[in-house]
Parts: sequence; structure tokens; C-alpha cells
Amino acid sequence: MSAPFYESTAQNGTVKGVFAHLDSLVNAIDKLEKNGIKDYMVMSPLPRHDLEEAIYKGKPSPVRWFTMTGAIFGGVMGFSLASITHLNWPMIIPAGKPLVSIPAFIVITFESTVLWGCLFTLLGMILLTRLHTASKLQVEVCDPRFSDDKFGLVINDLPRKRADDASQILNDEGAMEVVNGWAIERPVEEKVVVDENAPASLVEPDEPDTSLLGKLTIAITLFIVASFFGVKMLHQYTVAETLEKNNYNYKSGAVAPSYRTIK
Repeated sequence: MSAPFYESTAQNGTVKGVFAHLDSLVNAIDKLEKNGIKDYMVMSPLPRHDLEEAIYKGKPSPVRWFTMTGAIFGGVMGFSLASITHLNWPMIIPAGKPLVSIPAFIVITFESTVLWGCLFTLLGMILLTRLHTASKLQVEVCDPRFSDDKFGLVINDLPRKRADDASQILNDEGAMEVVNGWAIERPVEEKVVVDENAPASLVEPDEPDTSLLGKLTIAITLFIVASFFGVKMLHQYTVAETLEKNNYNYKSGAVAPSYRTIK
């Protein structure tokens, strides 16, 4: 009988432990960290505060700093957008009301705060969970038991001696199953010979040219630039042009623009 897919594809340097009890997993995490192994992944079929306490040692999630940064940026951007727009293209307001009014601009400020807070929170989750390196994740973490009633702990990129030590720790702490990637027998892979004269498009690159994080950064940068210049360009080619066609004397820099008809 052949080994399960997630086990047969485990790479060298990968150790996976399957636990039936949460206490055993928490003890294994503590012992691994005491032995200097701190880069690991934990899988759980349900959220448990015990795991958060064992992994983060009581420290709050750093995602909150992304949320706060995005909220501050969004609030400033929303209020500035409304203020700059009103100062450049002011309306005639009777009774001496100010052009920049906090009560009038509080709605767009609030909405922009929430929007950018959510976007930065999503960005923080992607970075902290290392989803931008998803192409480098190993498939042995996808054990169907981790979505049912078992807990899992996976350690990657360990040399043979460290992998043996980690396996022993997991066994000592009550793991019901331990898979050591170094101990799995594999058939000898045939060496692929690449024709140097073949077109470049037919040669598969070793690594992707761009990462998800780079594409996301470029998209956010372009969106911010478009937000700053979009309003002015929209006004220039719509409102101002329409007023000029209707024979109105409009001056964008005036405190109270004149809409008198030119004779």
C-alpha cells in the first residue's frame, strides 16, 4: 500500500507531527522553542486561545499596527480630499460659513478611515501569514485530519540532525504520528537536460519573476496616485469645460468664483 499523498511528497528537512490532544501540542511547542526551533506552522481544526498563548506568549497580534496605520492614513486622506477640493473649487456659501468645515467633512473622513483600515489589515494578514510566499509552501501541511479532529505541527528546512531531534521531541510529547522527510525513501529522479538552443519561452524559470507582494505594492501605489490627481483632472475636463462652453466666466482659484455671463 502506497503512502498518503501528503506524506509521500514531504521534502527533506520537513517534520510533521499529528496530535490528538491540545495539551500535548502546547507542550511540544514549548519544548521546541527551548531547543531553538522557532520557525514552525501549527494547524488546528478550530480556534483555541491556548495555541495563541503558546505561540505568541501573550503578545498581541501585530496586525493591529497595520490597521492603525491604514486608519490614520485614510482619515487624513479623506479629510484632505474634501478640503483641497473645496478650496480649489469653492461654492458660494452664505452667512459666512467656512469653506473647510469639520462637521461637513466628517462623513467622507469616517468612510475613508474604515476603507483604508480594512485594506491595511488585509495587507498585514497577507504579510504576517506569509501568503506572498505561497508558491514555496510544501504540500505536506495539507493533511485532511487537521480539518477534522486532529492538531498538526510542521517544521520546514531542518538539517538531518535537527530533524531527528525535532522528531524525537514530538514523539516524547505524545504525538500520535511523526513524519520525518529525511526518512522517506524516494525514487531517484531523472535529471532533466535543458537544451541551451531552445527559445527562452520554452525554458521554465527556477523562480517566479515577481511576487504577489510586489504586484500588490504597485497596485496600491498607482491607486494612491490616481486618487490625488483624479479629482483635479476630472474637474478640468468636465465641470470647467462645461462652464466655459456655457459662456460662464469661471476662475478656479477665486475664493468666490464668478458665474457672470460674458457679453
